[in-house]
Amino acid sequence: LIDMGVEPFLLASSLLGVLAQRLVRRLCPHCKQEDPAAPGTWHPVGCAQCNQIGYSGRTGIHELFCVDDEVRSLIHQGAGEQDLRVAARRAGMFSMREDGERWVRSGATAPEEILRVTRDA
Repeated sequence: LIDMGVEPFLLASSLLGVLAQRLVRRLCPHCKQEDPAAPGTWHPVGCAQCNQIGYSGRTGIHELFCVDDEVRSLIHQGAGEQDLRVAARRAGMFSMREDGERWVRSGATAPEEILRVTRDA
């Protein structure tokens, strides 16, 4: 928003947070198979239920950046992206990839699906 001409003091006083999300494909529950080389992770196989794709449906992975007093102060000072990210992580923010890892551990999606959608995140 600052690149679009919004003054830092206006942004700092009005922004509550920023939510980013991406959709990832869910593994087909009928044919997913556990990876013997990496127990606890599953991979797509393909069956009649999913039209041989290995995936059925989608779910979201998220990254929530909450603005606290420290972040508000950094925005007001014109801090860079890296400083803001460090402050957000210190306040408990987790990345989309980390949220995706939670879905992988639950068996809902495959590791390669998370890497595919977070490659540029």
